[in-house]
Amino acid sequence: MAHNPKLRDLSRLPPEYDDIIALSDAFLKPQHPITTAILGAVMVEHELEQLLRSKLKHKDDTTWAMLTADNGPLNSFYSKIAMGYALGIYNKGMHGDLNIVRNIRNAFAHSKKLIQFDHPAVVTELRKAAIPKKMWKSKGADAILYISLCLRLSTKLTRMYIRRIKSRKYNPSPSEVVKALLSPGRATP
Repeated sequence: MAHNPKLRDLSRLPPEYDDIIALSDAFLKPQHPITTAILGAVMVEHELEQLLRSKLKHKDDTTWAMLTADNGPLNSFYSKIAMGYALGIYNKGMHGDLNIVRNIRNAFAHSKKLIQFDHPAVVTELRKAAIPKKMWKSKGADAILYISLCLRLSTKLTRMYIRRIKSRKYNPSPSEVVKALLSPGRATP
């Protein structure tokens, strides 16, 4: 990344450990639905990026920047989801759930009206997710279901990444988050 990143480059800056903690804290606080929709997807996309990058032969920052540049093959959440599925990182069910998060994030981010998680189109999309049916019984729980879906996907992707590191198939320079998760005295998720 250049000394003075452009506005569009801000979404490509890698988060540090403190950034991940702040993001998680912000995501879990009650807030406007747009914020919840976007932050949830950001968390999931970050974990997907970590896992995808671990599968590459050339893992350096320059190669990753080339792949995620505006015209790069992994420039969107959609492309990353598709690539993860094509590489066999996850099954069709998880692929579908990742796309549900992406679709809901896009609806909130691009809507010209303020929408809520209880909007019929959002509810219809959420109901496609692999969420236990008993969780649907609570009226007004749609935001909680989205949060739950994002946390479940982030956790699964993180576990896959940690297993990859522990299996020694991948010898990374671990991120600050992974260093903290792998530190002595800390249980593996």
